[in-house]
Amino acid sequence: MDNLDNMDDSEVKTGFLVLIKRLWPHFLIYNSYAFTVSTLFINIVIIAGIMWPLDMPNSFAVHASELGLLTGTSIYIIAFSGILFGYLADKFSRIKLMACVELIYGIGLFFNGLVPEGQGQTTYILFLVFSLIRGFSIGGIWPLITSHVNDSTEDKERSQFFGAIQGLFQLFQIIGMVISAIVFQNNYWQEYFFIVGVIAGFFGIIILIRGYEPKRGAARKELKGVLASEEIVYDYKLTKETIRSTILAPTNLIAFFEGIFTTILLAVPDFLLVAYLTSPPYNMSPLAAALFMIIFGLPGGLIGSLAFAKVSDRLGKKNIKYRIYIIVFSIVILFSGFIFFFTLPIPNMTAEQGNNLIFLFSLPIFWIMGLIGFIVRSVLGLWNINQPPILQEINLPEAQGKISSANQFLEAIGSGTGPIIAGIVLVVFNQNFQITVLITMVLGIIGGFLWLLATIWVNKDVERISNILELRKEELNNKNNLRSI
Repeated sequence: MDNLDNMDDSEVKTGFLVLIKRLWPHFLIYNSYAFTVSTLFINIVIIAGIMWPLDMPNSFAVHASELGLLTGTSIYIIAFSGILFGYLADKFSRIKLMACVELIYGIGLFFNGLVPEGQGQTTYILFLVFSLIRGFSIGGIWPLITSHVNDSTEDKERSQFFGAIQGLFQLFQIIGMVISAIVFQNNYWQEYFFIVGVIAGFFGIIILIRGYEPKRGAARKELKGVLASEEIVYDYKLTKETIRSTILAPTNLIAFFEGIFTTILLAVPDFLLVAYLTSPPYNMSPLAAALFMIIFGLPGGLIGSLAFAKVSDRLGKKNIKYRIYIIVFSIVILFSGFIFFFTLPIPNMTAEQGNNLIFLFSLPIFWIMGLIGFIVRSVLGLWNINQPPILQEINLPEAQGKISSANQFLEAIGSGTGPIIAGIVLVVFNQNFQITVLITMVLGIIGGFLWLLATIWVNKDVERISNILELRKEELNNKNNLRSI
């Protein structure tokens, strides 16, 4: 099914496999990113040793602030490139832009494999450069996906799509964790970057050749009937009035600013968790940490994303406020789960014990850690499942790329600032992970309070967009009638 223009609501099929078949470029580009997104996090201690072998085994502790900067600055680039791609998404073919983004991503991966090992600041700077190149391409992924999805899916199936893509994201993220942990631990990191870079480049070519570009506005329920005609095109542009009345609406503004705080809560644990477990005195190996995520995190991520997507659709159909309540619920669980995890009495281990899964599974505390990991992963995707449908409902078709990129800009600022703050706090407090997590998590919980504030205005903002589109439907119908006379 490539085109929704000539189908009524009863004819549109929904479901996991149907969505993948129709929107395969989204899954291809997003999951290739997912496969490598945790490469730095899961191997951060090994990467520190690759850069500064003379400081081993304390390379991470000595250079925590620099490693935080490596992670944070690439996310800042995501923020700024997202603005560019959001602007382009509202003007040009999203499919061609997706292909371009994927090709650039492949280049950034491939050339990272050429970086020399053990050269200190030289190795660090080259890692940083290629990380920034990848960050530039990553910035375009979400604005392009959300703009394309707005015109190629029905309202009732969007949470299913976002649930499916988040579920698969977590699957490929964890698979990527394990594979990268194995190859980095065995010093094949350069080959890893070469291979995944070539694969990403190939994906970009496939998207360019086979991807489908939908008509703008064709999936909105208010415009679907009138835009079924090939002769009618939705060509409205943003004006000062629509910017003031829609983009500057209260829910939009709150969604922009909450992202700074919420993404700190989402980004910091990934940066800290693996370093916490794999550093002395716990000494868990990166491979053991990755397998831990597969055994406990993967089931939670898949079950949570797919199950909560359907629940979100059902509740969101009743009242869009329920989507906000679900987001707040996930933020509270994440906050509580991460705080609790970093206070668990994990025993000190030797490197051999930290790489021995049989020994780790014999520890009762390991199962408690797994339960927390399962719960946290099950709600981790709720924010990304419910936030995009909210933003799409309160914005016009001609603003989808810009809104998504502006929102991503502030979210990326939070995601980039979180690891930088965490790295600095770790150094200031002499590697005290508990204080670092507490400080950063308190910043993150602010996002939940801001979302609750949005419930005051969200229904009015949705109604405003619907009224504007109803008027435009009449205008487009009148133009069509005049053309046929």
